[in-house]
Amino acid sequence: MIHFNKIVIVGCGLIGGSLAMAFRSHGMVNRIVGVDIDTHGLDKALTMGIIDEAADSLENAVLMADLVVLAVPVQQTIRQLELLAGLPLKRGCIITDVSSTKKEICGFANKCLPKDTVFVGGHPMAGSEKTGITAASPRLFENAVYILTPGTSSDTIAVDKLRQTFEQIRAQVLVMDPAQHDQVVAAISHIPHVVAALLVDQVADLGQNNPLYSRLAAGGFRDVTRIASGSPVMWRDILLTNREPILQLLRDWVRRTKEVANWLEEANPQDIETFFTRTREWRDSLPAKAKGAARIYYEMTIDVEDKPGIIGKVATILGEHGINLRNIGILENREEVNGQLLLSFSSYQDQAEAMHLLLGHGYKVHVRE
Repeated sequence: MIHFNKIVIVGCGLIGGSLAMAFRSHGMVNRIVGVDIDTHGLDKALTMGIIDEAADSLENAVLMADLVVLAVPVQQTIRQLELLAGLPLKRGCIITDVSSTKKEICGFANKCLPKDTVFVGGHPMAGSEKTGITAASPRLFENAVYILTPGTSSDTIAVDKLRQTFEQIRAQVLVMDPAQHDQVVAAISHIPHVVAALLVDQVADLGQNNPLYSRLAAGGFRDVTRIASGSPVMWRDILLTNREPILQLLRDWVRRTKEVANWLEEANPQDIETFFTRTREWRDSLPAKAKGAARIYYEMTIDVEDKPGIIGKVATILGEHGINLRNIGILENREEVNGQLLLSFSSYQDQAEAMHLLLGHGYKVHVRE
């Protein structure tokens, strides 16, 4: 069983706070020290018992630390590494981060950190639409992929210790080369965010003089583009620190878009149908229960009568059985949607229990995959 005497969490938000809670709930640490420029959030973490101490500086926090987790945005991670390089760190101290780009950060860490300090890049593929310490959960990483990207000179013993650390909080650890990580995540996470933002931008422009665009932009459009609601600053930094893989994929995207346009110009039914068949088959082959790079949602729709009190009735049924609803909403646009009430859950187990319960109450339930 992995155990640390002192862990420092730099950035006590959703990810940093959730890691602290997970480490504590699994009995892996004696003391957790938090550092954050957001003093209100830091005080909240202390009050909630997520951390044992709120440090007034990074220098004071990292004294005799066994593990330092940089749970801050990409550009801030680089700045924190610069500061750590000049501090008296404990010999053998392990430093890791949670950024979703790795090559630039790992390269910078290998250059600037002392030789007796081990840096292992990290990327937990878990998250929530909510932010801040109050959204933190000790179960956020359960069954989520947690990628580690050690450098060529990383201490193999330290890497294995970190692997066991995240396995102990029930994450599925995958060790990858930093450059390979950035190439893969660019395709399955970064490009989808860019595409979603482009779709929103296009419809927003079209809707400037026609309110029907915003009125009808529900159902499928909202599902396809919901990831465009991410932090603009975070996505700015992600794109700038993973430029080459994203540029290559965008150029390939342009090529593929032109190909589809050519099929339309030629009125080519066979190629169009083959395209949609191929993409449907690959998409349907993806594991429905797995957590990936994009934020996971466990959702269902149910058919309900449009009348006062129906939302409260459904919520009460679930609440009385201890099932936590992440979100609930009414679908005004029924295009490609079964059911009028949309329910979102934080886990597959909650979704499955809710489906069984609502079916027992006579509701027609449609699980969304």
